Amino acid sequence: HDIITNTIQWRDYLLALGFKGADPIFPKIENRLISNDLLKQSIQKEEIKSETTIRNVFKKAFESVALNISSLGAKAHLMTIVGNDEEALLFKQLLNEAGICNNLVEANRRTTIKTRIYENNKYVLRYDIEDTYDLEEEAINKLLANIKLAMEKVPLGAIVLQDYNKGVLTERTIEAIISYAKDNNIPVAVDPKEKYFFEYQQVDLFKPNLKEVNKALNADIKGDDEIGLKKLCGKLKDSIAAKSILLTLAQHGAVALDEVGFYKVEAHEREVVDVSGAGDTVIAMASLLLALEFSTNKIMFYSNLAGGLVIEERGVKALDLALWESTLGI
Repeated sequence: HDIITNTIQWRDYLLALGFKGADPIFPKIENRLISNDLLKQSIQKEEIKSETTIRNVFKKAFESVALNISSLGAKAHLMTIVGNDEEALLFKQLLNEAGICNNLVEANRRTTIKTRIYENNKYVLRYDIEDTYDLEEEAINKLLANIKLAMEKVPLGAIVLQDYNKGVLTERTIEAIISYAKDNNIPVAVDPKEKYFFEYQQVDLFKPNLKEVNKALNADIKGDDEIGLKKLCGKLKDSIAAKSILLTLAQHGAVALDEVGFYKVEAHEREVVDVSGAGDTVIAMASLLLALEFSTNKIMFYSNLAGGLVIEERGVKALDLALWESTLGI
């Protein structure tokens, strides 16, 4: 959900919702939970200027990996957890309208809402309404049963595990999904997050960003330090026994490492408007190319190019196939 304002009204709005210390330049916000009802009431009363209705809150939620994969001509099958609430029903409806196959397991938690705040068309802040504790056993069992069945029945080209530390990808679910994939000879691509960073053992492609790797390995390598980046990728690759590492470097492009060699690609010059969702586009493109058995070097090149295209527009955008083809000169 995008909130648009030309003033610092968003700061007062956050304070009214119960956040403390909301600063227009360096937001320091307590980890507070907001009720869905309060958010909806505020939107309905037009206390904030909004370009979307409450229906479109969830359109942004799946305009990421699944929709990127679908928009590029492949078939995405989304499997995850939602709450037992009206937002989950709306989410499923939007997925169906977009033609994305889905299997959503209901759990005793809230369906995540992400709200991004913009001032003068610049991305300022995001806050989430959600539950992020690890899944309970019953929900885990249902999710894993569905995933195992899908791997056995559906001809999957690749599995994408995108971790945002929301409680779905736990030690148990990560280990089980990777094991199921190996049993069915399905390559696994991972976009990791801090909490279970090193649990993704022996995957085919591991795609963190530089900040995440520096934190995980207690390092401080800069994006323009090619020698340092090569050593960092090697250390990471050895620690998780991954077949390949794809490391994104923001304005410095990307690097990759596999058994054959080390590769680097520079970022393309772009008019950066909003980097939200760029990582989603990168892992979506990388997983598609992994399924098509592209080399690590080509996966890096095309994924870096794809991620750069979506940052020229505001909000989380799926990569348009026509734009992609025109960029490649097809």
